[in-house]
Amino acid sequence: MTSPSRADSPRRLARYSGAENRDIILDAALEVFSLHGFSGASTRQIAAAAGIEPGHLAYYFPSKAKLWRSVIEAFARKGEVLLREALDGDALDRPEESVAAILPPFLRCFAENPRLTRLMLQEFSVSGERHDWVVASFGKPVWEILRPLFERLERRGLLSGASAPAAYFNLLGGALIAFGNRDLLIDLAGFDPTGEAETEAYIRLLMRPLLQGGI
Repeated sequence: MTSPSRADSPRRLARYSGAENRDIILDAALEVFSLHGFSGASTRQIAAAAGIEPGHLAYYFPSKAKLWRSVIEAFARKGEVLLREALDGDALDRPEESVAAILPPFLRCFAENPRLTRLMLQEFSVSGERHDWVVASFGKPVWEILRPLFERLERRGLLSGASAPAAYFNLLGGALIAFGNRDLLIDLAGFDPTGEAETEAYIRLLMRPLLQGGI
């Protein structure tokens, strides 16, 4: 059975600073959006999950679209920052070593926040204005960071004839689907891919084609 969601248990917002209140609202909104999607979520649900009145929510975020975008911006930069810091000047000179060192921590980000992974998977999968914004703001920047590394692997013949984009999206898709569907996997097979040991084993599975020089 899927564990009860915090979105189903309204909480009362204590007297914190404006920044702390904002963080509480963003966390509640992430929970509700990940469970119900943008269209299925309501600001009333989010306010209840955060323990505030809808009018108080509107004080911080005047529209559902503004709140949704703020949620993505607040939680989705970790992987990109990690990659920018890890890809130093000589990383492309040793692509096999760089892949082994850089990609597992990046993939781990998807497991550490399965709610965000689920939300991103939803938006990547449905065409529209939100899809276009997520792709332009997060999907393409991450690909452009990793593109030279995957292209170097391709030029060295380490992708078994597959292209750099195919190798990258094979890896990314595996992470998004498994970690973004945590509750489904628990319901179907009693398997939680976000458990510490399970996460590490699954990342090794995703990484094996790259580390062994073939897809």
